Amino acid sequence: MRRIAWIIVLSLMLGPFQASAEPSSETEEVRNFLTDLYRARSEFLIRDVPIDTFYFEKVPTSQQALYLEKKRKAYFQAWASKRDIAVHAAEGMLKIFRIRPTDSLVKVSLVHRMKVTYSYAQGSGTPAEFGIGTRHVLTLKKENGQLRVLKEWYLDPLDIDSDDAWLHQSSAPSNPEPETESLESETVFKSPKKRRYNREKAVAYANKYAGTAWGAGNDNRYNPKYRDYTGIGGDCTNFVSQVIGDPAEGGGLPMTPTWRYSGGNGSRAWVSTDALKSFLLYSGYGKVIASGTFNQIMRNPSAPGIWSKLQPGDLIAYMYNNDVDHFAVVVGKDEQGLPLINCHTTDRYHVPFDLGWENYTHFVLIHIAD
Repeated sequence: MRRIAWIIVLSLMLGPFQASAEPSSETEEVRNFLTDLYRARSEFLIRDVPIDTFYFEKVPTSQQALYLEKKRKAYFQAWASKRDIAVHAAEGMLKIFRIRPTDSLVKVSLVHRMKVTYSYAQGSGTPAEFGIGTRHVLTLKKENGQLRVLKEWYLDPLDIDSDDAWLHQSSAPSNPEPETESLESETVFKSPKKRRYNREKAVAYANKYAGTAWGAGNDNRYNPKYRDYTGIGGDCTNFVSQVIGDPAEGGGLPMTPTWRYSGGNGSRAWVSTDALKSFLLYSGYGKVIASGTFNQIMRNPSAPGIWSKLQPGDLIAYMYNNDVDHFAVVVGKDEQGLPLINCHTTDRYHVPFDLGWENYTHFVLIHIAD
């Protein structure tokens, strides 16, 4: 959860999404601008098309927003090149919740859902698709009759927290510290009642409630039975706990005094990344199949066996310096047998598991016991 500050800022600015007022000529102009902006940015992600005209040339906040789009393009294309993936199309869909003109400015809140179509360059040629979803807050300004982006905030599933990652392979530590398991002294786990884990229902739950990402069900909404922790640290672990533990629609693992959701809140092990990982491993609900960077796992002589043991309904924890940063649920495999994941906060649907992460991220592959 390294992006907690951004999550809180974005959540406070967004507030509850509400439909905007009846369209006027002014709001229609804004909608047309936004449609053109996000169409161009989706195309820009995979091809060289101009987007600079949507931004102010000499305004720092506007140029910062443009820089981030160029940065995510560079990262995405470097990732695709390393993975030998050909990206065929990136199509965006907008859901605008608020357009609020204030003097010379226009403030907007919206969701952008994007579908990406891709295939392995040396594969079967059959295209696959994944979806991402992002919540945006923008400030627009008109100058010389032309709307442009003055500021923008959003949490990006294709963004990373440093300038390294696939773009700078040599920057990864050559001998990263091995992962260690530890229990906090005050944590006590009780043996849960035995109950079979329903993988099929877990995956169906993950697909239904994947949120704003293209491809998700439930009208792109989270399950209203559970609190949304996006604005108070992130919802990724809460979502994973729902997937494996919801008794009605999910995997149905029995809740325990340590790992539970009740009274409108989740316990620490239900919502906290490190606490969930510890609970899974020390309760017997889960076991580690393998862990390491992408390259370490791929270069392991037993890599094919490692990936085959990771099944839909299993989990991946993303670690930095022995701290869990994120959780995702495996929902399928690509044609090379590598996992596809769903997750929350930065909403993803059937996304390659390593997209959006650095080359020194440690992926912890966790099998949920049947």
